[in-house]
Amino acid sequence: MQDRNPLLTLFYVLVVIFLFFPILIVVPISFSSGRFLSFPPEEFGLRWYINYFSDPVWMAATFRSLRVALGASILATFVGTLSVIGLGRKRSKTSGALTALFVAPAIVPNIIVALGVFILAVRMGVSDNELTLVCAHAAIGLPFVVLMVGSAYRQIDPTLERAARIMGAGPLRAFLTATLPPLTPAILSAGIFAFFVSFDELIISLFLMSSAETLPMRIWNDLRFEINPTIAAVSVFFVVVTTLAMTIAELLRRRAEKNNAA
Repeated sequence: MQDRNPLLTLFYVLVVIFLFFPILIVVPISFSSGRFLSFPPEEFGLRWYINYFSDPVWMAATFRSLRVALGASILATFVGTLSVIGLGRKRSKTSGALTALFVAPAIVPNIIVALGVFILAVRMGVSDNELTLVCAHAAIGLPFVVLMVGSAYRQIDPTLERAARIMGAGPLRAFLTATLPPLTPAILSAGIFAFFVSFDELIISLFLMSSAETLPMRIWNDLRFEINPTIAAVSVFFVVVTTLAMTIAELLRRRAEKNNAA
């Protein structure tokens, strides 16, 4: 077995520490009982977590983000899955171009997407609207669905659906019984990723929403005008929920790959 390069190992450890360092600072601060952000905290308690969950402004922003993220993930998952299946079955010269179009929002900077959506929304008179924000967030979540579901779809044996058709199943029943089950873990995983892409998004929300705040907007405005320790509690809650959901999504993705390989 080849020995590991100690310099490479040291570099890896330093990168991990650098990435996790903010979390290591924010977590103790979130349990502070002081009136201001300070590290290390002089007193510990759940004051700012209680303040977060009892503050109607923070809760309104949280539930608004949840509504938008749920709607965006459902829309992105539905459109992305249908797109993958359509492109996979009807291969043509334009399939590559269409796939690149679906993946483009992941490559184009969010500020450009936000500006384009804002101009379009203003011209159509639908700015400052949750439904518009749902559609915009679905667009930036769509690439993850196309890539993840597409990867799982390419590993499915197409003869399974053909065999179902030969045995007398109709097109819909053959798809539901032969193609959809192996795709389900990847679809769920992609949906979770799309949910948190929307839930974490700030730039597009700042452009489109003026009278109502999402949770990232509320955090941003609090940082600009009033540095309140509640932000630390919200950030830790944010990190924990996102980490758990992303872990579940990754486990589902690996399960899908394992099932398809078998």
